[in-house]
Amino acid sequence: MMKRDPSSHTKAPRRIPGEIALERLSPLDVSNLRVEDRGLPMHIAAFAYIEAQPLPTADADPLDVLQQHVERRLDAAPRLRQILYELPTGLGPPLWLDDPRFDIRRHVRARPVPPPGNEAAVLELCSRLNEEPLDRSHPLWEMWLLTELEDGNMGLLFRLHHVVADGVAALALIGALLDAAPEAPAPVARTWTPRPVPSDEELLADNVHRLARATGRLLAGLRYPAHGLRRLRVAARQGRYLLGEGSAPRLSLNRQAGEHRRLILVRADLERARAVAHAHGGTVNDVVLAALAGGARRLLEHRGELRPGLALKVSVAASLRGTGGEPAIGNRVGIIIVPVPVDESDAIRTLQGIARTTADRKRRPAYQPAGRIAQRWMVRVMSHQHLVNLLASNLPGPPFPMYLAGARVLEVFQVGVVQGNITVSVGVVSYAGQLNFDIVGDADAVPDLTLFADGVSDSLEELGVIRHPPDR
Repeated sequence: MMKRDPSSHTKAPRRIPGEIALERLSPLDVSNLRVEDRGLPMHIAAFAYIEAQPLPTADADPLDVLQQHVERRLDAAPRLRQILYELPTGLGPPLWLDDPRFDIRRHVRARPVPPPGNEAAVLELCSRLNEEPLDRSHPLWEMWLLTELEDGNMGLLFRLHHVVADGVAALALIGALLDAAPEAPAPVARTWTPRPVPSDEELLADNVHRLARATGRLLAGLRYPAHGLRRLRVAARQGRYLLGEGSAPRLSLNRQAGEHRRLILVRADLERARAVAHAHGGTVNDVVLAALAGGARRLLEHRGELRPGLALKVSVAASLRGTGGEPAIGNRVGIIIVPVPVDESDAIRTLQGIARTTADRKRRPAYQPAGRIAQRWMVRVMSHQHLVNLLASNLPGPPFPMYLAGARVLEVFQVGVVQGNITVSVGVVSYAGQLNFDIVGDADAVPDLTLFADGVSDSLEELGVIRHPPDR
């Protein structure tokens, strides 16, 4: 994160204080930085397989083509050329400013996959590349083109800090770099000029206006108490639901996560998943949870921890975005805690039970920590929490194939996170008729992650939705 140095920046042109609204971090985004300051990286990632052609051309290598392609589309994703700007006390939360040193070559890079170039090798390389936190002194994203795969195609790893976007917004940002047709016309190249750093007077005026707006909202709440009471009732309901969840079962899944990760991919058919879900009164997300239950059952059985009546507490990410007009940036995500039974060996009965449970849970408000005290408390307890055993996220991607610099994007996967004392997470994304699972485990705490993945695959097979991977 860039710190303000009044002696080093060029003087901004005269502007009326408050004329240009400065984009500051939300309280939730600030809490994400606090989490990272405690040693827990807060970036998200996606992995894709893409065609090798037509990226290589007669007069340019694939990396040059990709860098030029991405840079031409950054006007549609301006946050990708901005840095976090930290301010002294009294000038308010950090804000987003254009990076005058932006260089696409720092953000779009290439790396060959070690032999034999198969899926295991490319995922191991992704794990290593994804371990390092993103440098806050630069725009908080990077893209890696992974070459020398054994099948002749390429891999692509996209990393993005959580303060830039949540999962849904991240897919929208990536979408700005993609095309719906292989020969879509390139955007007209425009000269980009970074906006100057605001003056001290503008920063102070903006912070005064920000505090005045907050005071106005407080006074409006006093003048119209019904609105404030409604928010308090929602917060109280969230608190009651959270307290009513009780503790998650004590299992070996909840150990202190280290720095190294392992990734395993599993594929399913989206339409078949939708059909089996509807046949049993559920949703595609219920199919995801039923598959996750099968994975956890296999792993816990191997570890001698499976017992009658055992139900894991799974933290399921829930988007809080509206249906129209919101910019594809920032975080609008909450969580729903779902008890997922793992003592049932039949995947269909597991799905039916989960569908009944989630139907009730969807009527509850998703939990999102509000207020500095709640956020600081969550940061402190992440490494020894007893609320959840596993993390899960299911994102809707494009229903049709997309193209990057003319090359077809073959498959897309959401790379989840493990942190604190949660050592396994499952990230799912739908894309072009596929329902793609990325299973992430702490490499040291979960050396038997393949058992979890095998359980997920077998459950999907039993549900009739498995999709076998292409030969790579």
